[in-house]
Amino acid sequence: MYIKGERGISLYKQKYFICLLFLFLVLIPFKVSGEQLTERVIIFFHNEIDYSLLENKEIEVHHLFEDLNAASVTIPVEWKDHLLQRSNIQFIEPDPEVQTTFQEMSWGYRMLGLEMFNQSGYTGKGVKIGILDTGVRIDHPDLRIAGGATFVQGTTSYDDDNGHGSHVAGIVAAQNNDIGAVGVAPDAEIYAVKVLDQKGEGNQSDVVKGIEWAMAQGLDIINLSITSQNGSFLLEEALKKAESQGMIIVAASGNYPTALYRNLNVLYPARYPSVLAVGSVMWDKNQFTRSLFSYFGQDLDFVAPGEEIFSTYNGTGAEEYGISTGTSMASPFVAGMAALYMEAYPNLSSKQITIHMGKSAEDLGTPGKDMEYGYGLVQPPLSKEVVNVFPDVADNTWYTKEVSDLFMKGIISGNNDGNFYPYNPITRAEAVTMIGRALKYTGGSSTTNFSDVPSGHFASGYINNTTNDGIIFGFSDGSFRPNLHIIRGDVAVILQRAFKLPDAESSHFADVDNQKHYFNAINSLFEQNITQGYEERTFKPDLNITRAQFSVFLSKAINQNQGTATSTR
Repeated sequence: MYIKGERGISLYKQKYFICLLFLFLVLIPFKVSGEQLTERVIIFFHNEIDYSLLENKEIEVHHLFEDLNAASVTIPVEWKDHLLQRSNIQFIEPDPEVQTTFQEMSWGYRMLGLEMFNQSGYTGKGVKIGILDTGVRIDHPDLRIAGGATFVQGTTSYDDDNGHGSHVAGIVAAQNNDIGAVGVAPDAEIYAVKVLDQKGEGNQSDVVKGIEWAMAQGLDIINLSITSQNGSFLLEEALKKAESQGMIIVAASGNYPTALYRNLNVLYPARYPSVLAVGSVMWDKNQFTRSLFSYFGQDLDFVAPGEEIFSTYNGTGAEEYGISTGTSMASPFVAGMAALYMEAYPNLSSKQITIHMGKSAEDLGTPGKDMEYGYGLVQPPLSKEVVNVFPDVADNTWYTKEVSDLFMKGIISGNNDGNFYPYNPITRAEAVTMIGRALKYTGGSSTTNFSDVPSGHFASGYINNTTNDGIIFGFSDGSFRPNLHIIRGDVAVILQRAFKLPDAESSHFADVDNQKHYFNAINSLFEQNITQGYEERTFKPDLNITRAQFSVFLSKAINQNQGTATSTR
């Protein structure tokens, strides 16, 4: 624990602070039940939970985590060493407290450019966001709650009895109407997941139950405007699992009690790699600067407005709205922005979306990702006309426009790591998948006539579509060879067939033999302004085609087929 001292402090004050420190260290992790000192812990069992042990009347069971073979319980303090000797118990860890980063005290919406961005039509429609907090006021006139659950003992409703959760929910999705506040993603579906009590306090196991519920409900994003000085294995594993299922997790970096000038890193759960950690900034002297209370460090990802933010509240009448400050207010700005990206780019994975959010952020402080601002100030998604979502595709390459065009048409989505790998060769299966999408074939898994293409193969449906239509064929041995790299000459042939390009009138390339099967198709691509080939009038037909080259050919073939071909490189 960090204690800031003062020079010349009196002996009386020293003794006073020592006594307070002793009481804090001894009493905070425990509670007194009658005459017996107890502690709330998480027990991890080998293989399976020992339910017979949990039936003991001295053990208070809070939550069961069957997938992790764990239980959150309160036990007599003196039991811990004894329990650790049992062969079926793996280990025991504390169940740390978490709390809101609420500070009583929105320009943030305006300064992020959301007023003008509203004209884009993106409002978070169809995206499900969980607010894991103190609940949300169910009947607030400016909030629309799709559902929820409570995991706070002694409560039966996810209604907000604190105010913090309602304020956070409003920043994310207050309705765009004639009253009160407006949220970043007003048409997103908001779910109130109550994991903190009326004091804004709870335990990490309560939060984990909320995360499990969010996964079961298929939520897309969860916001955690909560912090803890300590993490836990249970919480980290739950967040990893949520991320692996495609959920975007956003959390507040934490508030320091006074001005913070040194790097202490962000608090938990924001510190986990599976979480987007969000710090707070203020607008001062015509620039954004880090809020002095905002925790920062190597695990910070984004910053957003967090000071004096106007939003919904859980009161009535004049108290239906309020102004609050803290990283708790910054985090929901990023959660709401993530919803806008999900709506704008439905073909991107959650990992790709977070990469694109980082790429689109307004860089503050030291160029690039830094400890005070992370990737920078979160920004709304770019308009469809100028989008470039892949980190490994520069903004002004010879293939950027066509790659972006195919992405916006839903024909390409990149790899799971968010990259496109433009210079990698493309396979036969990848090529027919992209062409199948361009031709609006149904695709899907299906049984094929090829020995090396099982029904579960990602391209099986498109392989059937394109072979049935005579766009591409298999080999004489009954195989399709889906992983074989495809050459430039063969690509010309299948594009001519797929888009019914006219026959060529002349020969245009010195290295394209007129006896080859691809002679007519390659020259047709030239005459349709789909390719100009390489220097010195060569096409290099037997080279493997790269992903970038194929994307350029396909994009131009689509546009030519639609009568909108443009000049080529």
